Amino acid sequence: MPERQDDYSELLVSHLAWIDRVTAAIARRQGLSSDEADEFASWVKLKLIEDDYATLRKFRGESLITTYLTVVINRLYQDYRVSQLGRWRPSAAARRKGPVAISLERLVRRDRLTPLQAAETLRARGEPDLSDRDALKLLGELPSAERGRPRAVGDAPLATATSSERADGTLLEAEAQHERDAVWALLATAMEGLPEEDREIVKMRYWAGSTVADIARALRIEQKPLYRRLDRIHAHLRRSLEASGISKDRLPGLIDDDE
Repeated sequence: MPERQDDYSELLVSHLAWIDRVTAAIARRQGLSSDEADEFASWVKLKLIEDDYATLRKFRGESLITTYLTVVINRLYQDYRVSQLGRWRPSAAARRKGPVAISLERLVRRDRLTPLQAAETLRARGEPDLSDRDALKLLGELPSAERGRPRAVGDAPLATATSSERADGTLLEAEAQHERDAVWALLATAMEGLPEEDREIVKMRYWAGSTVADIARALRIEQKPLYRRLDRIHAHLRRSLEASGISKDRLPGLIDDDE
């Protein structure tokens, strides 16, 4: 373990390529623009340097440093969203349904996690009975993204837009959110058709941004056959979604072919 500040600086520099890979994966998954992705990447590096590398000092060697950084950067994304969007308030519908609904709405509407990521996050926090299907059903009972859109305290209204233009934008965004929720609901069903270990592989590869080599080490399986296994997983998910009427251009970024 590093002991001096210079050691932590070297640790950061030696893993910059990994940090860039993880931040890029998160930016792509969250639909950030090129400028937003660059801003997020710079913000992450500043946070890792802050307070004499306080975040890196918390690493105790209980996992791979790349695994630790992946978890940290995913958590930092949520902090980044809060810093960009300001204070978030749950919808009245979520408050009526209770703490789980509020947490689910926060993760999806504010932090821009996918519904399946949000469900996995809540299970990790102690909601073991919240299945992907239950989370998607609950999410469908909450306001769409525009009505439940995070709004920074003190935001001014869009004075330059007409009421008709704002109404049209609200309707289009609501329709788009309903469509995204429907696609993720179908994906949850497709994921249920995979063996448990395959589901873990999908989450590690595309949600956490882990490399194939890291997945192989974490699951103690051979790396070379894992590439073919990922191809088979892709094919299964695509077939399941396309059989439900979801064309390839509408498939979530979760199952893209980027390496």
